[in-house]
Amino acid sequence: MQKTIALKNIRMYKLLMQRMKVKKIFILGTVLLISGCATLYNPATGRNEFIMIDSETEVAIGKSVGTQMLKKQPLSDDRSLHERVNAIGRRISGVSDRQDIEYKFYVLQDKELNALTLPGGFIYANKGLMKILSDDELAYVLAHEVGHTAARHIAKKLQAHMAYQLILSVAFASSGSDAGGGAENVARGVDTVYNLVSLSYSRKDEYEADRLGVKYAFKAGFDPYAAISALERIRKEEGPNWKLLSYFRTHPYVDERIAALKKIIPELK
Repeated sequence: MQKTIALKNIRMYKLLMQRMKVKKIFILGTVLLISGCATLYNPATGRNEFIMIDSETEVAIGKSVGTQMLKKQPLSDDRSLHERVNAIGRRISGVSDRQDIEYKFYVLQDKELNALTLPGGFIYANKGLMKILSDDELAYVLAHEVGHTAARHIAKKLQAHMAYQLILSVAFASSGSDAGGGAENVARGVDTVYNLVSLSYSRKDEYEADRLGVKYAFKAGFDPYAAISALERIRKEEGPNWKLLSYFRTHPYVDERIAALKKIIPELK
């Protein structure tokens, strides 16, 4: 009887120690995350900004979310599309104001007219979108997504809407570690990140990404006026319900953006 009680106590002690160890890892991770925070000058936005998520953590989050996303949305099997998006993407990312990460470009099999950016510079264009756009128009779309990354719009979304524990759980998951608090916590964190990415950006963020997009497209040797034709082409293809569909659901304010672009583009040097 005493032996049974002793064994139970030992098991309880080990379980307690394991839980304390995980808790300590989280505390340490949070401290490290916060210690990496600083108010830094962001050349993309031209502002001093307080960023809580460093680039390494942001890339780790992007890898983790991308792995899960591709289980539901597979990549296109058209090699020529991947070669095209990478050729244009490399030119665009090469002139980005943010060079502390490696941008990566992919094509999803999805026929919807859309593109999205995951944390850390992972940029996806849907097959349907690529089929209707010229190279100059596609360059603007990719440059717009690079603009979101360079301006750290996604990182700022995450730090504003997610708890540190969820952020760390997703980051740890990319390395195969369970230090983030278990599979359930990781899955919840991944879903939260993906939902935030899928939500539309603010009007301010969209204008800023457009400004950076035409700037990068122009510097990379593409026609910046293709930004206007790209938006108009997508709207035409989506038909009368364009405000409710794909690209303009996640990238709204099309009329205002076109008007702003017509003022911005002539000022490019």
